[in-house]
Amino acid sequence: MSQEACGAGREAVPAGQEAFRAGPETSAMSRGPGAEWAGAATETFADFADRVDGKEDVPLRASLAGGVATLTLDRPHRRNSLDLTLSRHLLLGLMCAGDDPRVRTVVITGNGGAFCAGDDVESVRRWRLGDRVDTPFDPITSDAHYLRVCEAILHLPKPVIVGLTGAAAGAGAEIACAADYRLADTRASIGSCLAGVGHVGNVVLMSRLTGPARATEIYLTGRMVSGDEAVRLGLFDRLCEPEDFDRELAELAGRFAALPTASVGLFKELRERSWGQPAEYGLRLQDAYHLKTHATVADAREGMAAFAEKRPPRFTGG
Repeated sequence: MSQEACGAGREAVPAGQEAFRAGPETSAMSRGPGAEWAGAATETFADFADRVDGKEDVPLRASLAGGVATLTLDRPHRRNSLDLTLSRHLLLGLMCAGDDPRVRTVVITGNGGAFCAGDDVESVRRWRLGDRVDTPFDPITSDAHYLRVCEAILHLPKPVIVGLTGAAAGAGAEIACAADYRLADTRASIGSCLAGVGHVGNVVLMSRLTGPARATEIYLTGRMVSGDEAVRLGLFDRLCEPEDFDRELAELAGRFAALPTASVGLFKELRERSWGQPAEYGLRLQDAYHLKTHATVADAREGMAAFAEKRPPRFTGG
């Protein structure tokens, strides 16, 4: 069992993170539907990238090109395991990407031989424990910051791609399962290490992809799933050879960045609101979102006009 499995600890916030404010802005983002996650960023994604990229004390790389915001976990010596510093920077990067109209797609990758080996165990051991296990989850005060990252991905009003070239375990698997698309090369694997260290997780999001029975088996056995099996179970959407990974990831991100971004955001919001609800409720909600898209999304009108005029649509993201 590696020392980088399962949880994100409470550590002092390092210099350079003053743009992350765990106040009313992030509280609004943490509560639920996609609309409540808007307006929380204190800087554009480009400014965020300029501020953090290449800084030795920031374990995250960030870049923006062609409407694609790329966030690269950069703790290779710890297999990109999550401590509070990395978790907070990743969350802030997602917030900035969500609010920046120049960002049309987000890509999350890992530097080195792993995507993310989970939460840093040394950080988890410093978690401040509450008096009650049934205390309602507060994503602002919780030590489990990876849950905030997953919520941000689920509610980000843009496509989120995770690119995997190595292991995604524990909290790393949670982040991968929260994404809208998972591209993996043949070296990648995904699974849960949590039973082996006496922790609980990889239940909700993994079950959405695999079904509860298979998620339970993966948790109990602690095995890592890879290759064609991961595709078959829905844990990976697409598999490629290592030498093709960078090209295929760039092509996929470019294709998603050309989509009608506002419509994608409404699709994701509808997906989260309708999940687990009775079909009748979900269909009525879908009808309301269909009408809302037609009335408020410029790209929806452009798409219909392009279809009628037999030409490719010119989507702008609005």
